[in-house]
Amino acid sequence: MSRWRMLGLGPAALVFAWGIGALFSGTAGAAPEVKVDSGKGSHPRESIWKYDYFDNFYDVASVKTQDIWIVGNNSRILHSPDNGKTWVIQASGTKETLFSVSFVDARRGWCSGANGVILHTEDGGTTWVRQATGTNHPIFRIQFLSEKVGFACGYFGLFLRTADGGKTWQNKSVGEDVTLRGMSFVDEKTGFLVGEFGTILKTVDAGSTFSRPTSPIPLTLFAVNFSNGNSGYATGIDGSLIATSDGGRTWRKEDSGTKDHLIGIRSNGRIAVAVGLRGAVMAKMTGGKWAAVDAKTLNWLSGIFLGEDRKGYAVGAHGTILRLEDILDKGRGN
Repeated sequence: MSRWRMLGLGPAALVFAWGIGALFSGTAGAAPEVKVDSGKGSHPRESIWKYDYFDNFYDVASVKTQDIWIVGNNSRILHSPDNGKTWVIQASGTKETLFSVSFVDARRGWCSGANGVILHTEDGGTTWVRQATGTNHPIFRIQFLSEKVGFACGYFGLFLRTADGGKTWQNKSVGEDVTLRGMSFVDEKTGFLVGEFGTILKTVDAGSTFSRPTSPIPLTLFAVNFSNGNSGYATGIDGSLIATSDGGRTWRKEDSGTKDHLIGIRSNGRIAVAVGLRGAVMAKMTGGKWAAVDAKTLNWLSGIFLGEDRKGYAVGAHGTILRLEDILDKGRGN
């Protein structure tokens, strides 16, 4: 194993973990910079705005687009209770960088991060409590299907699952030296993991066993998302984008229209949106082709939430928060 892999700085981790700010620096467009004091709100007036230059945001989650949570470096958690009209810092109770966030309703949520951290809230984030995971590896992705059933994945093939809301986490790691970057479960049994070397893993028994569908690319994949049991996308290095329409049995390449790394992707069944380096936003209507959308920023974008129609958010470097509906209407996706 190379020195960089031992340090947690392999090709995938370099793109998305501790070194991401240095690697993917960029400048924003006309986005105003607004620093929010802890416990106080801010009121953005633009569709694209910057919370604080020194913060990098990695993921965003929402409950019916009303309540929104954003997580990032410096243990940052931001919350908006009103569809992004105001934002307030929530005290995370940790110093770890947070990579992923998942909520099942307006009260119950989880986020994951460096050094095996998983935090849980029962009150919408007013208080966060750390859960025991039994690992100190970075946990790059977390997803809950209900108040009880959840999954998480990360470094060194790490895969965790819980059936009691995270009171106990089972380590069902895949037993391979591969960083798992993306995860998407379509129900409490069926899910997909992606990562280094074009790795695609599928489970139909909640992670007790995994099959390995053939990947059409050998490059690192950062994200995967299924809008239903059949249709899914995965994205990665150099604009790599693959798709499936048969529940992940077979995957095909699609032309993403960019060579920038695509770090996040979401689909709602009508439109799919991928985000990545240099403010890359690529959109595709069902049955159409991928086309670039002007995000009006050159900051890298990482986390994305896409709700009904074109409503949603993308977040990224230097505190960038991007409201999707205000730019997707201007896209030329077919």
